[in-house]
Amino acid sequence: MNYNNSGRKNHSKQNKEKIIKAAISLINEKGFDNVSVSEITKAAGVSKGAFYIHFNSKEDLIEQEISLFYDEMKLDESKSKYDRLEHFLLESIKHIKASGLKMAQEWFSHSVKASFYGKSKLSYDRKAINEIVNDESLTDEIVSIYYGALNMWCFTDGEVEAELIVNNYLKEIKERL
Repeated sequence: MNYNNSGRKNHSKQNKEKIIKAAISLINEKGFDNVSVSEITKAAGVSKGAFYIHFNSKEDLIEQEISLFYDEMKLDESKSKYDRLEHFLLESIKHIKASGLKMAQEWFSHSVKASFYGKSKLSYDRKAINEIVNDESLTDEIVSIYYGALNMWCFTDGEVEAELIVNNYLKEIKERL
């Protein structure tokens, strides 16, 4: 007898998506440190058990969300280094902007504090960019420009165009790639 488990898998996937959506909304509203797993599960309409089926902790949820989004937007190796880097950086900025200024400001605040929430994206970005350019020094330079542009966007409450800064920088280093 064959057992069709697709309904259960679909329900589980929907629960995971609801948890991520609720967590991002609450973190955007209240800040990472001010949101508990209980609040996330209540807002998502799922049990704590459902949360822990998918995530080990609130920090794990953030790591998975970052990894899932950025892994999905990577271009394949058939594209040039420049095209892959441009796509990664500009799509990342779009995603951050879509998440909201307050969320980005919260993340930068945690970056300055060197907390898990701030360090996890930095670690991911450095790894992803170095996979493209294969040069640690250039990776750090690119990350510095990228983070500087995002910081300017946050500090000016969205008045500075991070994409413009990154685009201009990419044009300057195109031949180095």
